[in-house]
Amino acid sequence: MSTVLAFSPPLPPSLRLAQAIGIMTSAFLSGGVLAVSYGFVPSMAQAPNTLLVREWKTTYNRGAAASPALAIVSTFSFAYLSYNLVFTLNQHKAEVYALAALVTGSIVPYTLIFMKGINGKLNRKVQESKHLDRSDEFNEKEAKKGEHSQELLSRWAAWNFGRGLLPFVGACLGVYASFYMTS
Repeated sequence: MSTVLAFSPPLPPSLRLAQAIGIMTSAFLSGGVLAVSYGFVPSMAQAPNTLLVREWKTTYNRGAAASPALAIVSTFSFAYLSYNLVFTLNQHKAEVYALAALVTGSIVPYTLIFMKGINGKLNRKVQESKHLDRSDEFNEKEAKKGEHSQELLSRWAAWNFGRGLLPFVGACLGVYASFYMTS
C-alpha cells in the first residue's frame, strides 16, 4: 500500500512560507534541544564537577539565547496558518495548525514550570565553582541526595529531553497538516 500525499488547492505564497517556517523552526528547535540531552550531556558528565557545571552553563546560555526566538517564530507561523484557514474549507487544517502552535509554544511554560528549580540548583553550583580552577573539584560530600552535580545534570537532561519533544510534536503536526490532510 502506498502513501499518497493530499493536496488541496494551492495556498497563497504567504501561507506556504508560513508552513515552511513553522515546520523548519520547530524541527530545528527540537533537534537542538534533543541533541543537548542525548549527545552533549553524556560527554559533559565525564568532566570533573567544576568543569561540568561550567559547560552546562555555557550550553544553557546558548540555548536560552536562541530557543525562545525559535519557539516564538514557529508558534506564530502555525498560529498565522490557523487564523488564515479557520473560516475556509480548511477548518480541520486550521485546528491542527492551532494545536501545532499550542504544543510548540508550550516549551516556554514547560521550561518555567518544570525546569526553573533544577536550573537554579545548577546555577548555584556554577557560582560555587567560580573561585576554583577547572580541574579542581568542589566538595559535594555535604550535598543532599539528588543534589550532586552529576545527579542534577542527569535530571536536567531528562527534563530537557521532554522539553525537546514539544516542538518535535509541533513539527510533526505541521507536516501532517501541510502535506497529508485534505480540505
